[in-house]
Amino acid sequence: MLNKSKPNLMREGRFSKKSPGKLVPTVLGRQRTTSVGLIEVDPVPSIAFVPDKLPPKIDWRLIKGELFDHFEAATAALMRINGLVPLAPNTKILRQALWLREAKISSEIEDIHTNALEMVMAGSGNQMLNSGRGDRGLEAWNAMMAVRKGLESDLPFSGRLIKEMHQVLLVGTRGEEKMPGEYRVSQAYIGPENKPEKARFVPPPPGDMPGGVTACMGQIERFVNTEWDEIPRLAQVAMMHYQFETIHPFSDGNGRIGRALIIHQLCRKGLLDLPVVFVSGYLKRYQQEYVDRLFAVSADGDWIGWIRFFVDAVATQAAQTRVLAERLIRMHREYTERLRQDGVPSRLFILIDHLFDWPVVTAKSVAQLLGVSDPTARKDISLFEELGILRVTEDVSWGRAWFVPAIIAVIDATDEDIESGAGNDLS
Repeated sequence: MLNKSKPNLMREGRFSKKSPGKLVPTVLGRQRTTSVGLIEVDPVPSIAFVPDKLPPKIDWRLIKGELFDHFEAATAALMRINGLVPLAPNTKILRQALWLREAKISSEIEDIHTNALEMVMAGSGNQMLNSGRGDRGLEAWNAMMAVRKGLESDLPFSGRLIKEMHQVLLVGTRGEEKMPGEYRVSQAYIGPENKPEKARFVPPPPGDMPGGVTACMGQIERFVNTEWDEIPRLAQVAMMHYQFETIHPFSDGNGRIGRALIIHQLCRKGLLDLPVVFVSGYLKRYQQEYVDRLFAVSADGDWIGWIRFFVDAVATQAAQTRVLAERLIRMHREYTERLRQDGVPSRLFILIDHLFDWPVVTAKSVAQLLGVSDPTARKDISLFEELGILRVTEDVSWGRAWFVPAIIAVIDATDEDIESGAGNDLS
């Protein structure tokens, strides 16, 4: 049971004897501006939490028994997703839209708000400078690319892989000055900016010292790459995520990388055939409980509460992913049938597949894709407009571009939209 009675500040009294870690002295910094305009940093003594190496010494038979129904529900939900794979003409029609949706939601948890069109246009190189929209779109797009980097890499779970994902996440964004691809070299804390005395949590110290970030990341790497027959695989992923977020190895982007590593491990541990089930929607919806559950592990060793929460997140989001995946498969089938009925040239079936991978096109991109002239490309686009597949963008700052409204709606769909059945109209 979560203990919310204690003040929400980092102090020794918040950690019980069951805490799976140790507290070490550290120093935080508070910036101030001098009378002559110089910025100085005042030291603020504090404590940092260094997690014990995984796995914790707990009775896994007891946990498997107590959480049996939760594990069963999540595993069954993942198996139903695996069963959809043969129904899709190709996996691209599922992956890109669902990866983009995850990046959008994961970014929203970090207060980076955008929409599907902004993301895709940013990914195509359109900066969308007005109102700073391009920055938000690019940050969310990079979150998708970081997911992709992890999933498509041949590297095992390792510091090198994680750093490469982090590099992709921050490139070209306002976080680019925060050491992309490198572990932090200063003490971080979670709490109000420049108010270290109000820190809610202080992760391990930086650097190569015992108990520092480098040593902690080495321990998590060894845990993930070891076989643990007695520990359910979903519990292993849950513990990996807790440990990563607790270590907080980077100066920025820890949340987005930590969530990207979840899908990486669901696939690498054989729980998911196709990387399309993400838990960010659940974590966003229950964000305060998510934070509280993570801290309850650090403070009181409440592994059962955290694992239950995480496994329920997987089960819930797998069920929602199935709805969206079925919608995308049905959409592809419907669009293909519209083309067949209209007796279109065979090249346009190539364009249909392309739109599920990249749901925004221009006349130039269609001409290049299909190897046709500009007038022919525009004629093809007009036909897709008539068939209700494409719609022209209204924002002139993007130039003349067309998008697939039904796919964009999938990317922008909230959990509430899915539960209510909104967005089922393919027109």
